[in-house]
Amino acid sequence: MNEQQEKDLTAFLTALSEQEESLPAGLQAQLTGIGQNLEGRVMELRAIAASIPSLNQAYQAALSDVESDDSNPKATLVSTNSRERSVDISRRGAKILTDADPVQAAKKEMSPSIGQIASNPFKRLFGRG
Repeated sequence: MNEQQEKDLTAFLTALSEQEESLPAGLQAQLTGIGQNLEGRVMELRAIAASIPSLNQAYQAALSDVESDDSNPKATLVSTNSRERSVDISRRGAKILTDADPVQAAKKEMSPSIGQIASNPFKRLFGRG
């Protein structure tokens, strides 16, 4: 998976985790298909996001966050290379997209750790963390 595909997938999964309601059955079926062939179909996630206004808004915000993180890199573990990160996001993405309810799966998989919640509860409460 290339860098842009990783960004798109990460932004989509983040946007999914912020949805209040499950997606329509037709879109869930599409996501299952994408999850089964993630590398070949990841670019379809943009069109799916665009089909639901609340999902598209969350996707665009998450994509902006992902891209701004690249211009302001944080410290990473030496052993964490781009290949390992790509495999991890692909695995998580496939798991979420093929779940019976991708929104609930994304909420579970993409939730921040306890330490992150405790370190800045205001960001978490107001959806900025």
